[in-house]
Formats: sequence, structure tokens, C-alpha cells
Amino acid sequence: MKRLIIFIVANMIMLSAWCQTALFFNNGASVYMMPGSYMIVNNDSLHNSQGLIQNAGDLRVAGDIINDPGALLTGGPVTSTGLYDIGGNWANSGTFTAYRDSVMLNGPTTPGGIQLITGTQISAFYDLILAGTPGSSKAQTINATVSNILDLRTDELATQQNEMLVLNTSPAAITQSGTQPAIGYVSSLGNGTLSRATNSTSAYIFPTGTPSALVSSTTPFYYRPIDFSPTNSASNIYGARLVDNPDSDTYLVEHYDDSLCKVNPHYYHRLYHSGGGSSANLTMYFDPAADGYWTDMAHWGAPRSNKWNYMGTSNEGSGYGFTSVEVPNWSRFTPDPFALAAKKFIVNAGPNQNVPIHETVQLNAYISTNPSNISSIIWAPDTFLSDNTIANPTYNAIQTTEYIIIVTDQAGCVARDTITMSVLPDILLIPTAFSPNGDGKNDLFRPLNPNLKTLVFRVYDRWGVMVYETDVIGDGWDGTYKNMKQDLGVYVWQAQYSLTGINETFTASGNVTLVR
Repeated sequence: MKRLIIFIVANMIMLSAWCQTALFFNNGASVYMMPGSYMIVNNDSLHNSQGLIQNAGDLRVAGDIINDPGALLTGGPVTSTGLYDIGGNWANSGTFTAYRDSVMLNGPTTPGGIQLITGTQISAFYDLILAGTPGSSKAQTINATVSNILDLRTDELATQQNEMLVLNTSPAAITQSGTQPAIGYVSSLGNGTLSRATNSTSAYIFPTGTPSALVSSTTPFYYRPIDFSPTNSASNIYGARLVDNPDSDTYLVEHYDDSLCKVNPHYYHRLYHSGGGSSANLTMYFDPAADGYWTDMAHWGAPRSNKWNYMGTSNEGSGYGFTSVEVPNWSRFTPDPFALAAKKFIVNAGPNQNVPIHETVQLNAYISTNPSNISSIIWAPDTFLSDNTIANPTYNAIQTTEYIIIVTDQAGCVARDTITMSVLPDILLIPTAFSPNGDGKNDLFRPLNPNLKTLVFRVYDRWGVMVYETDVIGDGWDGTYKNMKQDLGVYVWQAQYSLTGINETFTASGNVTLVR
């Protein structure tokens, strides 16, 4: 059973008129709270001005905890766990040794207030717990570290321009409560960041979001986590923060390399690698309904400056209730802006085709993106097709038609291609005149159907003499008979033929004029 202890120590509790800053004012005493002890400073603050306070029990302060230069604020023995439960600010300007204790920021005590981690000295927390009103904000005015667990619960940790470094290399060192959008997250400004030490190939979450102080009717709130998965178990330190509107930071989303089609205009991340040399698999998470659909990632300024550059083949997935994009084995973190993006894709409608009249053939367009990423397919015109909204419709050869296929992906990127489907008639295609003068133009008289399957072709002069005969498709009369050039004039031709795709033999005849 815990004991409630009220201390009255000379030179420790000062309530004189010259000291109005705290109800509990330690002016040089040594205060030890043993395991199981319980102490409350109600409705005011605790000020450790010159002495020592060592806490292995439960110390609950409604207001601030202020630790001055020269003072020592510590946890209990290494095997014990003390709790600092604070409703106001944590202000450390002296020496703070955490051992295995927990600091719980259990405020703010005023509506709309912000609870601060402040002072002039970096606080090295063991466990840091964000509590109090769900959705409240805790803000840093100085760098801080956590050597065990950073428990965000449902609150915002606003690092501002500072760093929160989680030294515990366990992937589970950051915990959250709640669900999107009421979930714990970390926000940063400027060069501020959430950093994590790693020593495994597991996924380390960086639960980043928009600073609540910036959220307005024109600046929406985004909670969009990042995962770093190092490619080996060496020691590394990675960092991340989410930033609203890349255009406002001059990282213009309309400036991208030839591989990309689009860059996320809503937000981007700044990613850092401040310790170690291992590459990492980067995973970005997004909400397709709110953010649009993305298939890839882009990195600003490298290797081509002043534009977003494609980061290579990515893997699509999901997690934390979001859709995700992963780029494996990434090692270049300078410059530090990274964004979701969509890669250009190609459409190939296939080669032009000659199709016998009334035959049906299946078109088979190649589309170089994942089928799940396709938003729409349109063939135009939609005549003579079984379905103009799929990649492989059936074409009915009634009339020669040029088609264009237009494919749009879920990011709004568009690719298109054309194909001509030529109808081959069932009549013989043959000229009415030819000029065998050796100029390489129209020197042979022959049927021109590209779909001839069999052919017997004869030519007669005006007296009925057969001057030419062939059954070889592609051969033609050169205007001679027995190696003698024939007279100009009209000749009669006859043909028996069959066409590819048509199980019938046709006969035809007509006249041709020989000119030179």
C-alpha cells in the first residue's frame, strides 16, 4: 500500500512573500522518496532550486516541475521505477538523471493550453508519457531524448524546431493509443525532427503529422506515418517530419523528371540519416480518399537539381489503416525532401492489323502499370467493338477504323496509343491499267489483295490468246509474251482465288489497259 507523505523540511518549503513561484520550493535540502511513497503538490508547482530530489515513488505535481542550474533531480535506484506526474511544464535547467523513472505530462491544466518540455538543459528521459486531455499538445523548446519508451497515447508531441531522439533501438519503443484521426503523433517545424536509433532490420515507425498550431481552414491536418526498415543490424539514427504543401517551400510539384507524371501536392516528408551508414527500405503511408492514389516516391534535387526525381521501382502495400508505397534499399538522404509520386506508364495498342471482312479478332493492349492502379480504359470510337472499356475487346471487321485507347490511372496520369484495323474485302483488288516501262512504278499487273490464299491468274489479248498465267501469289504480268513486248491496248484477265479466313473459292474477270 502506498503512503502519502507530506514533507516539512527546513530550507525546503518556502512560502514567504519573496517566493511566489512554487508551493514546494527546495532551497538546498535532500529529499528522498522511497519505493511505494506518494507525494502530491496540489494546485501549484515544484521548484528544485539548489538541492536534491530523488524520486523512486509517485510524485504528482499539479503545476510545473522546475529544476534550476546546480540542482539535481533524479529517479530512484536503478532497479526501481519512479513516476513524475506533472500537470504543468517540465523545465529542466540543472541536472536530471532519469534512471528507470517515468515522466508523465498529464496536462495542460487550462483549456487550449500547451504543456512544455523546456529549460536550458537537454532532458534525458527514460519513459516519457503524454497524458491528460486526449488530443492535447506537448511542445519542446529544447532537444530531448528518451532511452526507453515514448508513449504518445492520443496526444501531439510538437518538437517545434527541436529534436526528440528515441535511443531505445527496439522497434516498439514508440507507442500510441487511439485511432485515426485521434491518435498520438509527432509534429515538427523547421529543422525539428523525430529521430530514432536502430540496430535491426525491423520496421521502425515514425508517426508524423501536421503541427496542430498550423491547422486552419486552409491547412488541413494530416497524420501520415513513415517506416524505416534498415537493411542490416548496424547502429543507425534516422529522422523524419511531415511538412504541409511542398510548393510553399519552393519544392514545386510541377517540377519533376521525365519518369514521373505527378507529385503529391498536399504534403511531403523531410527524412534524415544522422548516424550510421546503412541504407533503409522507406515506406510512406497515405489515404487514397484524402490524398489521391500514389504508386511511387520522389526525391527532390538528386540527381537532377531543382526538381522531383523518381526513386526507382516501388512496392505497393498497406498498414496502420493506410495504403503504402515502399522504396527498397535507399541510401541518399541529401537533400532531405521526399514525397509520394506517380510514375508515367505506357500503353501499346498493338500492331496495325488486316482482318478479313466479317471476321472477329481480339485486341490486346499492353498497359505497363498494375491493373489495380487503372482507373479507366476508353477506346474511341466505340464502334465495332464488344466493349470499349477493357484492354482486350473483340473487333468485328465491318469497316476499316483507326482506334485510340486512352488509359487513366488512379493518380490521374494518362497514356494513349492508336491502332488501325483494316478490313480486307472479299472482292479482288486489281488495277485497271499498268505501265511496264521499267521505272519501278506499276510495272507488273497482278491482284493486290494482301489476304490471298490461293490464286490462278490469266491474261488474254484481244484475239483470245493467253499471254500470261500464274498460280504464284505475288507474281504478275510484265507486259510481254514469249519475251516480246505486247502492244498498247486493252487486255482481258480472269482469276480464281480464295482469301484467308473465308472458306470459299471466288472467280472474277475484267479488263486492263497496257500503257507505257
